[in-house]
Amino acid sequence: MPNKINIAVNMYNFQWTFPEMVADELGLFAKHGLEAKWRDVTPSGTTDKAALYTELLRSKRTDIYHAGEWVCINRVLGSTGSWIVSKSLPSPGTLNSTFSLFVRKGSGYSSPAKLKDKPIAIEMGTGAYYTTVTDLERFMPRESAKLVQVGEPHKRFLALVNEEVEAASLLSPWADFAKAASLVEIVKTTRSNPTTIVVRQDDDTDKLRRFFIATNEAIDRMNKKPDDFRELYFSKVERALSEMPAKVKKMGAGMKKTIPVPKWNHWVAYEKRDFDGTYSWMVERGLAPSGHTSKEVVAANAKEVFG
Repeated sequence: MPNKINIAVNMYNFQWTFPEMVADELGLFAKHGLEAKWRDVTPSGTTDKAALYTELLRSKRTDIYHAGEWVCINRVLGSTGSWIVSKSLPSPGTLNSTFSLFVRKGSGYSSPAKLKDKPIAIEMGTGAYYTTVTDLERFMPRESAKLVQVGEPHKRFLALVNEEVEAASLLSPWADFAKAASLVEIVKTTRSNPTTIVVRQDDDTDKLRRFFIATNEAIDRMNKKPDDFRELYFSKVERALSEMPAKVKKMGAGMKKTIPVPKWNHWVAYEKRDFDGTYSWMVERGLAPSGHTSKEVVAANAKEVFG
């Protein structure tokens, strides 16, 4: 009998779980003796993502969750019984390198520094927040970056289109919609921090190993022939698109044929040196509590999972 792997997915942010969706679609989980059990946790309103995913993991309604490294460090430090087991690094074309700040065409913002004290749409406590902090500190003091809590990526896109904010942090697929809507990319991320996966400390090592083998096989397939997965990718975009105004929905027909499927780098073991560098950066900026060590965050079985 296949071993069950529970996967929670927020369909407004489905892209982070897309490799797993492909692995399931291609039968790669079954090939490695796993049965994926999907749980739709798409929020109906603004949600505290830290509380949501921490509780989903604790209650075993999911066996994994994804987030930016900074996010996962704080979530693990703020709870018990979990740790970071793996990382997927950004590189050109990967999902975690698609973050950009956009402004409206003709807005007059000729440089990122012009956004000082101007409202910028992000989602607090997520990769959008930390990526924006990282990217803007090259152009202005952190206290001058007026980051406004808006929420999910499609809502940030709409807030910018509707002139509720002056800039918005977007990533694929909404960065692709932004370009199609003639919004202007004013800051493309230079982030080097990986996306990471958090698991329970009592998760079965062999099950996790098979999960990552299957998911990395899916990543290889996606990276080799991304066009083969465009239809599946866009079918997931439609959940959020269905809630958008008519002027955005109309863009869907064209985007369905051209939207790029982001690449991924393999999931590999998360290590002490990863934590040490990022944690020091966070503590220096008051973004994480001081006095903690890698033993509290880095999975002791990470090398076994990826051995």
